[in-house]
Parts: sequence; structure tokens; C-alpha cells
Amino acid sequence: MNEINISHKTVLIDLISDFEEFISKLEKRKEDLEMLKDDLLIYSDPEFMKSIKKGISEAESGYTVKCEDIQERKKLFDSL
Repeated sequence: MNEINISHKTVLIDLISDFEEFISKLEKRKEDLEMLKDDLLIYSDPEFMKSIKKGISEAESGYTVKCEDIQERKKLFDSL
């Protein structure tokens, strides 16, 4: 009889552990889905995509200046 109780306790502990793992995966999945939703909303905005394409073309043509560190940014602002 005592062996059965120990066996039941072990099964219950295993079930609880499985539920905890399942819940933690659901929380992570929910975060991932929220990030995906945000990305879809951002990238479906035509004005945003137009701005991104403009920025890429300006960077490729050399129209924009890319500063690697704070000294380069300071030098750029001083030159304006």
C-alpha cells in the first residue's frame, strides 16, 4: 500500500512538472507571437516601408554619412 502511495506521488510530481514546462513554453510562445504581430504591423505600413527604402538607397548612394563612434558624430555636427 505504501509503495502505491509513493508511486502516485511520483506520478503527480511528474504531471505538475510537465504542466509547469508547458505553461512556460506557452508564455514564451505568446511573447514570440506578440513580437511577430508588431513586426507585421510595422512592415505593412506603406509610409514606413517607403522611408526604409529611401534610407537604404541614400546609404548605398553615399548621400548619407555613417558615423561609427561618438568622435565621428561630433566631427559631423561640427561641420554642419
